[in-house]
Amino acid sequence: MAYFNKIALLILNKESTKFLVCEKDPNDVTADYLLPGGQFHEKTEEECLKNEIKEELDCNVDVNSLEFIGGYTDIAAGMPDKDVYVKLYKGKIIGNPKPSSEIKFIHWISKEDQTNPKVSPLIRNKLIPDLLKRGILK
Repeated sequence: MAYFNKIALLILNKESTKFLVCEKDPNDVTADYLLPGGQFHEKTEEECLKNEIKEELDCNVDVNSLEFIGGYTDIAAGMPDKDVYVKLYKGKIIGNPKPSSEIKFIHWISKEDQTNPKVSPLIRNKLIPDLLKRGILK
């Protein structure tokens, strides 16, 4: 079992060539680019995603658009001695995302960012290759 267990939302642009990532304050555990989402504390995954996206991006989740993508495990961002498991859903948001709460910046990244050192290990090593292979990211 992973040290951290999280749930996250994959938010793609209209062309499915980029997806949204969050960046926390450099004084936080990490300033690596992370998927929007967080620790699973609520009764349902849907409730957790709704709460985390509202907190981090000040948007609502279109719950009818949610689609389970898969689970991914890799080195936790900012904690190379720990691992993280992320249960990933793809979905749409309602509203214009903007950094909120502990999120300082948001970025749209693409397959070209697979070598970007600012991108978390899980996104670089597991997520981008899998999304490309499955045709989810173009």
